[in-house]
Amino acid sequence: MDVVGLGTFAMDILQKVNKLPREDDFCMIEDREYLPGGSGTNVISQVAKLGGTSAYIGKVGEDEVGKQIIASLDDENIDSSHMVISPNGTSIYTEIIIDREGKKFIMLNMGDVAASLTADEVDYTVVENTDVYFTDLFPKDAAIEGLKKAKEAGKTTVVNLQTGLESMESLGCTKDNILDALKYIDVFSPCFNGVMDITGIKNKEEIGKAKDFFRQYFSGTLLFTLGSDGAAAFDKADRQIFVEAKKVNAVDTTGAGDSFLGGFIYSYFTEGKALEEAMDFATFCAAYTCTGIGARYAPNKAQLKQFMESYEV
Repeated sequence: MDVVGLGTFAMDILQKVNKLPREDDFCMIEDREYLPGGSGTNVISQVAKLGGTSAYIGKVGEDEVGKQIIASLDDENIDSSHMVISPNGTSIYTEIIIDREGKKFIMLNMGDVAASLTADEVDYTVVENTDVYFTDLFPKDAAIEGLKKAKEAGKTTVVNLQTGLESMESLGCTKDNILDALKYIDVFSPCFNGVMDITGIKNKEEIGKAKDFFRQYFSGTLLFTLGSDGAAAFDKADRQIFVEAKKVNAVDTTGAGDSFLGGFIYSYFTEGKALEEAMDFATFCAAYTCTGIGARYAPNKAQLKQFMESYEV
């Protein structure tokens, strides 16, 4: 395998509304759609769509949502044979409310099995035989054990922090857990809310201070996603690289950061591109995802090539 992922996944129920409501206000539902999602599987889906071989590890119930999650992995040529199935479990799903401008909020129903995956239930041989192990640290114990197994086997590890610290803590992963795991990580890619929560910086102009904070624990590559402001990285020599986000008429920004990271992993590790080139490639993946509905509206190689060729600044 090029990449094996262990982390978040879900079935997304997308509801398109006329506006995001304020407190005590309401909105009108204009459309409703069921789509596979979950940040971790979105990242691996982008890798697979670009041609990378991949597998995913997680735990679902033997319910309709769980069956759809497994089927969605199979449909995208992601090996689902290492997924753990709980006969009487309730699978995880999200409800995503999106307005006409692509702004959103997300409600998560955890079910009762996704967070219960233990290290004892995971077959880590697939991790030990992959090129890259990717996780977003959910569930914490199984994910971190995967990092240890991967490093013992001499494999590359990539970790994404997709939310702020409060959400991570609600999923059972504390700031100390994250900092302790950094010694097993080659590329650490936190969202900016996570960066602020962990380091205490207040704005994107202080990104250098965030780098200095993480260097107390970590000597690998830092890859900070900055939303519409693009992305910034610090390589092992602390050379700073910045790439701008590509400007598009956004329909739905759900999954853009996941497509960015999946595109980066494919370009940087599978194709062996330089760091800046891989980051720029990844911004095109993210921009493409913003032009359609759903977290899995990510490009395959032919679609991305056409998009890049037709893109105008």
